[in-house]
Amino acid sequence: MNFKLFTLGIILIGIVSCQTKYPAEKVLFPINNFTIDSSADTTIFGEQGTRIFIGSKTFQFSNGNMVTDSIQIQLKEFYKTSDIVLAELSTESNGSILETAGMINIKAFSNKEEIQMRSDKRIAIHFPKKQYAYKKMNLFYADETATDTSAVNWQIDTTDLIKRTLKLGSFGWWHPSQNDSTSYNFKTKNFVDTGYYWNPLDFYVKSYDFTNGTIKEIERTKNINTYPKFESWNDYGVECEMYISKEGHIKSPKIVTNLTRSAKREIQKFLKDIPQLEPGVNKSGEIIERRGLIFLKPGDIVPLYETDKEYIKSFDQKYSKYETAPIKNMNDAELNYYIFSVSKLGWINCDIFVEFEEKVDLLVNTVLSGDTKLKLVFNEIDGVLKPNIIDGKYVFNNIPKNQTATLVGIKNNDNRLMAAFKNITIGDDPIDDLVFSDISLSELRKKLNGI
Repeated sequence: MNFKLFTLGIILIGIVSCQTKYPAEKVLFPINNFTIDSSADTTIFGEQGTRIFIGSKTFQFSNGNMVTDSIQIQLKEFYKTSDIVLAELSTESNGSILETAGMINIKAFSNKEEIQMRSDKRIAIHFPKKQYAYKKMNLFYADETATDTSAVNWQIDTTDLIKRTLKLGSFGWWHPSQNDSTSYNFKTKNFVDTGYYWNPLDFYVKSYDFTNGTIKEIERTKNINTYPKFESWNDYGVECEMYISKEGHIKSPKIVTNLTRSAKREIQKFLKDIPQLEPGVNKSGEIIERRGLIFLKPGDIVPLYETDKEYIKSFDQKYSKYETAPIKNMNDAELNYYIFSVSKLGWINCDIFVEFEEKVDLLVNTVLSGDTKLKLVFNEIDGVLKPNIIDGKYVFNNIPKNQTATLVGIKNNDNRLMAAFKNITIGDDPIDDLVFSDISLSELRKKLNGI
């Protein structure tokens, strides 16, 4: 995986003149460029902390053909207040205010042609959390008005966040006899304990693509067995029996619980597809064929990234070798990142809706000009708004009354970079006295990041 850093100029806001000491400057935003192998699982790392897991065979061309050559990934990150203010970005969704934990723009190319994700694929994007972050953020995509350099309205994702699943209730060998191993546990071949998940079979159950009909049937079916000392297995779910061969493969799976024929067929296929297991061993250390039990029960509604087989395996096999401070398990990842399963590229935002009881329209009385950009930066939440132009005036519509904010103006006045900052408490009165003064781009960024 090759990494190079380039820069892209988005807007020109300051050119030197004889009246200012500041040199000509463009507002530049870094682009992280990566080249990855289309046939391999890959984890890439943005300069500002974004982590992206891309499974193999994820992309296709516009004609539907799968990409088999190398892929170039372009990633732009917007976490700093200065970047969000200076770019054409806003934290708003159909008139509602959002608080952001970061925005990114991601594109993919192969053989100089822009490519897209396959409809059955997802990538796992990690937005770094601030220290002690606790808010439950959501995934947003920019709407159809977005361009390569602008995203001012966001739509919440409602289809790619969660999945209804089953989970592994119990599992183990059938009553070991006098000559068998005394252990009731069984595990997958070459199992590596990460210290978090109790058995990778639970991964497999969650990620298996059971139909909704089978999931619902298992959720409402009460299993009753007559085995002594197995009362704990009397629960909603399905009891399964099978033999595990000397090679660790499932043989003769049987569904004990009373289900429809179609559900039984699907669960039997699931059992036959279980990864190779460590075979049974008797007390003499000899490998033997053993009888086993698995109990499937209703699972929680979990994030889709937790059901992605390639992503899950990455923690044990791939993820840690890319990290300077390795993430060893899902628990570590969720502690440090907001994680989402993402189904398309472009502008992606990690946000949460922020509700306020009373809202007003705020008028800013300053000369309307294409060279002047206004932004409203909230002091108590990580949110930035652009104004609307109504009857030749700058108006921030439907914003929370009595909240503190900083009104920021940036303009190019006769080839001089100028800025205005005004701390306000949002109310009914218009803003009249916005005073601009010369400023360098570095000073401007520093003041923006200090809000």
